Amino acid sequence: MHHSVTNPAYVALLLAHVVAAVLGYGALGTTGAYARAARRSADPFSSATLAKFFGPGRPIASRLVLLVPILGGALVLASGRDAASAAYPWIGLVLWLTSAGIAYYLMWPAESTAQDLFANARDRADLRQACLRLEVGAALTSLIFLAALVVMIGQP
Repeated sequence: MHHSVTNPAYVALLLAHVVAAVLGYGALGTTGAYARAARRSADPFSSATLAKFFGPGRPIASRLVLLVPILGGALVLASGRDAASAAYPWIGLVLWLTSAGIAYYLMWPAESTAQDLFANARDRADLRQACLRLEVGAALTSLIFLAALVVMIGQP
């Protein structure tokens, strides 16, 4: 398959890549926004909205970031040798690895902690600490997403 916006399979793959990135990183950013609201609230445990957001379950939408390099790799393969030898896919991969590490090691454990605190412990100090980690992680992953967006559009 050759890189072409007229090739429907390539366009579908590109759209899937973009949608996974936007939804996944958007979910990480949204988590940061809710974490900020919880951290700043005088009584976060009395908020039905916060309790619902930090309810039990896995944050499936944010896990869409895990599809981004798979779909990106498929795009590189579909584009041919020129794309594989260009800098932008490799820069994108490094940016993704960094953001995935932040999500995996900082955000998702902190989100799990916040969920547990809303469900059981209700310790405000622990919640504030978990929410601060979520806010920092969301800010970092958002900045990395923007950097990746610039790289993918500019294709250095």
